[in-house]
Amino acid sequence: MKQRKEIKEVLEKILGSTLTTHSENLSEEDKLKEEFLKTIDLFEEVWKRQDKLDIELGIDFGTYDDKFFKIIEGFIYFSFDPVAAGAILFYVYSRYDMEGNLIPFIDDEGEEYLMANADDLWEYLLDLTDKLMST
Repeated sequence: MKQRKEIKEVLEKILGSTLTTHSENLSEEDKLKEEFLKTIDLFEEVWKRQDKLDIELGIDFGTYDDKFFKIIEGFIYFSFDPVAAGAILFYVYSRYDMEGNLIPFIDDEGEEYLMANADDLWEYLLDLTDKLMST
């Protein structure tokens, strides 16, 4: 799976466009994970693009894009447990400090989780789901 992802990334760089790939051999869980990772990566890409325009070019689209981000946040809160929703939004908006250092997500119990990539977020959400299902 990792090799396939690396090939896809190289092709995307060459083409300058995002590619969507499908595999018939994936389990339902793998398909769900792939779709989640793709969606989170796109969400983060849009957020970073807006931030970059503001910081590097002084173009502030914050008020323009605010409704767009509120819609996404609404769907996240509608679809996920509050702690999971908080983790997702933290991942996209806040996981790096001003110097670019990775900072941990702190859950309701005070436990810290570093999420360097969307896979780490996925794993945290799976662990959280297991915890929620066992209570």
